Amino acid sequence: MPSGLSNQLQRIPPLAKKVTDEIDSEVTEILKEHTPRTFEVMHMVTKLSCDYVKHRRWSIARFEKC
Repeated sequence: MPSGLSNQLQRIPPLAKKVTDEIDSEVTEILKEHTPRTFEVMHMVTKLSCDYVKHRRWSIARFEKC
């Protein structure tokens, strides 16, 4: 392998590491912004679902008594 090509190939891993670190940093920042909102939405959906099930159970019990 020519030494020039060998030198060029040796420079790739540090550059790849730098690019990976930059991408990780950007993704982390995006997740920091969106994760709290995602949990809020999950909480709202869970609460709505539980409230629906509770209400539905009481409605069925009332209907069966009639």
